[in-house]
Amino acid sequence: MHRVALAYLAASWLLVQILETTFPIYGLEEAGIRWVLLALLIGFVPALALAWVFEWSPKGIRFQAALDEEPTTDRGSSRKSDLVIIGVLSVALLYFALDKFLLDAIDPWNGETSRSIAVLPFQDMTAAQDQAFFADGLAEELLNLLAQNSTLRVAARTSSFSFRDSKLPIGDIAAQLHVGHVLEGSVRRDGERIRITVQLIDADSGFHVWSETYDEPFSDIFAIQDKISLQIAAALKATVLGDQAPLARTTDPQAYMLFLKAKYLAQQGSAGKLREATSLYRKALLVDPQYAPAWAELAATYLNQASSGFIDYDQGYRLGREAAARSVSIDPQYAPAYDQLAWQAFWYEGDLASAIRNLQKAIELAPRDPDLIGSASLLLQALGRIDEAIELHEYAVFRSPLDAVAIYNLALAYKYDGRLVDAEDQFSAVLRLSPDYAAARYHLGETLLLQGRTQAALDAWAKENDEAFRIKGEALGYFSLGETGRADQALEELIEKWGKKWPSEVAHVYAWRGEPDNAFKWLELEHETYGSGGWGEWRLQPLYAKLHDDPRWQAFLERMGASDAQLEQYAFEVTIPTR
Repeated sequence: MHRVALAYLAASWLLVQILETTFPIYGLEEAGIRWVLLALLIGFVPALALAWVFEWSPKGIRFQAALDEEPTTDRGSSRKSDLVIIGVLSVALLYFALDKFLLDAIDPWNGETSRSIAVLPFQDMTAAQDQAFFADGLAEELLNLLAQNSTLRVAARTSSFSFRDSKLPIGDIAAQLHVGHVLEGSVRRDGERIRITVQLIDADSGFHVWSETYDEPFSDIFAIQDKISLQIAAALKATVLGDQAPLARTTDPQAYMLFLKAKYLAQQGSAGKLREATSLYRKALLVDPQYAPAWAELAATYLNQASSGFIDYDQGYRLGREAAARSVSIDPQYAPAYDQLAWQAFWYEGDLASAIRNLQKAIELAPRDPDLIGSASLLLQALGRIDEAIELHEYAVFRSPLDAVAIYNLALAYKYDGRLVDAEDQFSAVLRLSPDYAAARYHLGETLLLQGRTQAALDAWAKENDEAFRIKGEALGYFSLGETGRADQALEELIEKWGKKWPSEVAHVYAWRGEPDNAFKWLELEHETYGSGGWGEWRLQPLYAKLHDDPRWQAFLERMGASDAQLEQYAFEVTIPTR
């Protein structure tokens, strides 16, 4: 019977390990593994009972009582059953060795899950339910503080906040975010006092590693944040070196509340919310003109409005640069401000040297910031170093596996590299996370077109919410099907409605049609309208492939400072964090 018990436990353990590996691959809910485990536990006692009654013999399975009456020399089952048990245990041991020493080694970023954490959005427990912006802001500020600790790996905000109000077990959330611990919390504000409750949960056991409640004046908010981050680090046995411990940047409490509310609105992304956010950042800076994070976020808000067409393009970038430069002048150690300066230089000024210098500084200050890693991947991509860019994009997705923006950027990189099936998979993943993601269906259709699946591309474009992209897709697709009349009609509509605003989209269609004169005409118009900041996309766009052998192509890129020879002179090195 003891042999059966041993074999049963070994086989059960092996089965659970295999299920834990295969369920995520096929998109199955990991909660199902618990039901399997429960069934195995329930089946353990009946298995022992059967082993007590029956025995495996050379003549097959027989009652134990009958075997007891036979001479021991007639039995022979012991060796066979031992061999079965040894076989099962050997397979289990082999799987354990592979999982521990080989499969883990394939993932270069996992690190120790014992020092990895996700911060979930805090709950607003205020009676009026009007402090959601503060609850979110506090959770994000704690996440940013923890991320500055070089011995911790912290899941990115976008993915961890996607579990807002989730009913999933903590273990499932942690598994999806590749972390070993989860921080939950709640906030209650009553006048000038706040009550903050936080609990750190071990994902494997589900037990609380540490919890605390703070009931203090709101004016102490920054000291509370510092205390929480240090106590979490201590609970995770993460090394913190004295005066190197990351501390919150302080400001006037009133300015801080305005800042958090503005950030909450800006993350919603609509034209109206961005206008409100701009006003609130300005009000916060009237209270405290020396608060560097508010200047940096104001810069980001201006740039977002300009790039989305919500405000004048030139004015938005000018105001954004002024705000980012002010942030750097106040706090030269604030990494996000350098990131804003880098993208101002790249997209608006076409100054690659300045973009590299500012982004390199940002990464030096915050080497594990997933947003900065994402920026670095886009810059490497523009430099033509697509393999390095893809590696960084993949790391960014690992750090933020539910971030539609990170997955979208990875999908674009795969498309630019000609990995069209991978690109199709990632664009589909974006749409599963965010069905209305801007331009995702257009780029999915373009990926299908490049594979020669034109009808599938047209089907994807028919579902695109952006009318300009939908019409552009028709111009490309119908031309590829040989329906020139419908293709010409769609192209004329694209030019009439959106040509002046988006000249490069028209250039794409003409290049795909094999009409280089018209393609270069619209590329020149794109340059006149927006300057040379878009050359990174021009170099990589596969729809321009028919232009590459035209002598005007390299000449055009050279005028932008973006020819192959010119880009080779730039040095930009980024190391993927190991944690």
